[in-house]
Amino acid sequence: MMTHTRSAATCAGRYDIEAIKRRLPHRYPFLMVDRIEESGPGYAIGIKNVTANEPCFQGHFPQRSILPGVLIAEALMQTSAFVGRPAEPDGAGDAVLGGDAAAADQQLFAIGVNLKFRRPVVPGDRLRMELRFVRMAGDMLRFKASARTEAGFVASGDLSLAIVTTQEDWT
Repeated sequence: MMTHTRSAATCAGRYDIEAIKRRLPHRYPFLMVDRIEESGPGYAIGIKNVTANEPCFQGHFPQRSILPGVLIAEALMQTSAFVGRPAEPDGAGDAVLGGDAAAADQQLFAIGVNLKFRRPVVPGDRLRMELRFVRMAGDMLRFKASARTEAGFVASGDLSLAIVTTQEDWT
């Protein structure tokens, strides 16, 4: 048997689950991104593999399992943590939007979610999430977001996030 472990460092702009866990504070059952396939200045593409073992399917809905829209929105927001800063005239642009990705005291909080849902996401689906940076105003970030499965688009719209750098800002 041959095993292969791919490091996030093997391909710039790609992140495996271990690299994702280093960037995001979330853990099971709320870590909603399994892989970042691509990221760069102003965009990120993430993957969530939807399985029947996820706790939300015990009650949503017992007769037909459907991934709740709020969890799709959460997966999109987690993917936004990998969107790179758009390129600047001096060539800078590989840092994460909102500041240093390694800053442990920095968090992004959703303050506006305007998504339209088109079809259900069910166990066995592979959710592909795409985010595009639109603008930054002060400590506010705006993204265009979309999510799709093999069956087509499941959600699209806008996400607005606030950058919070200290716990005092949370109150």
